[in-house]
Amino acid sequence: MTDMNPEDEQMLLVVHKHWVSLFGDAVLTLVPGFVILWLLFLFRDLPLSQADASVHAIVTFLVPLSFLILWTILAIQWTNYYLDMLVVTDRRVFYTAQINFTQRSVRQWYISDVRRVNVRFRNIFESYFNYGSLEISVHEEQEPVNIAGIPDPEYIAAVILKQDDRYGELKETARKQRELLHFLSHEVKGHLAKSKAAFASIVEGDFGSIPAPLDTMAHRALADSQQGVETVMSILDNSDLSRGGMRFEKKRFDLSATVRRAVETFRSRIEGKGLALTTFIDPLCMIEGDEEKIRQHVLRNFLENALRYKPAGHIEISLSCTENAARLCVADTGVGIVANDIDKLFKQGGHGTHSKEINPESTGYGLFVAKQVVDGHGGRIWARSSGPGSGSHFFAEFPLA
Repeated sequence: MTDMNPEDEQMLLVVHKHWVSLFGDAVLTLVPGFVILWLLFLFRDLPLSQADASVHAIVTFLVPLSFLILWTILAIQWTNYYLDMLVVTDRRVFYTAQINFTQRSVRQWYISDVRRVNVRFRNIFESYFNYGSLEISVHEEQEPVNIAGIPDPEYIAAVILKQDDRYGELKETARKQRELLHFLSHEVKGHLAKSKAAFASIVEGDFGSIPAPLDTMAHRALADSQQGVETVMSILDNSDLSRGGMRFEKKRFDLSATVRRAVETFRSRIEGKGLALTTFIDPLCMIEGDEEKIRQHVLRNFLENALRYKPAGHIEISLSCTENAARLCVADTGVGIVANDIDKLFKQGGHGTHSKEINPESTGYGLFVAKQVVDGHGGRIWARSSGPGSGSHFFAEFPLA
């Protein structure tokens, strides 16, 4: 279970062993210990004529030594009693136990992996004092784990099993929510795509010449529709990543040609905003990967960010092939990035300090998805900026085929 956020985990129970179990261990130690001490005292008090003097001296030495050993054993038993514990959260079960004088073990099981919890009372004392053993059966372990000396074991078992039921309900609810999200997103994407096609036809003149105000409105509506489609696609891809559902269809292709096509797609928007555009693209960079996902999620995100967060100046796009890798860089002279924000940019839902002020439509998923795509191709992605107002550089590196 790797989809759990430990920050949201809630502590439910911290259970120490029942005091009767400590008392029983102490009795089993004290009875033979006092018997040995009684025999040593008895032997030490015998007249010297009935025992050798050296033996008498050894016995005299063993008396305090026996006291020390007995005290040490009792101290260890108390320490084990205090430190051995069962911890139950709303997601996991932990059990710590002493292995030997110098080692302790800590075991944990996710609630979702617990198959069964049995309660056992071994004798009348355990039943009378209401403590016993828990047998926890886990999917990955053939033999059940036995935890003895647990007070009110039936209640503890009920808490664990209740969390198991709760986890199953939450898992089913999450599944239904994901299905609903995909259904609604696909429906919205379909309607937005139709609107985009309609406005594109108006802008491209398929319906003849139109008045200037309508032309301006059509261009704005086309851009909004495109933004809506991209937002929905970003949400869908992020959902696929969360479920491990994103798949890559890898094949050899020329990344240089892909970058050139992407640049030409954005050229009119960049120049229409009054920005200068320069490119430095190596003639041929062959890599093996999913061309569509690299173009859609890496190239497009880099170029969109450079365009949206760049009020004036220029954008520079470069692709260079070294001996082992193809390095893409999109640089701008825009608003820049605060140093503390750089690590946030590639995390799920991450935003810069002032990014929402400049781009309110930002979902915070674009660069997160881009990172997953680059990582899925064995590459690396990073950003660099000298601070606010100094522009930024976004890099993505892919291994050459």
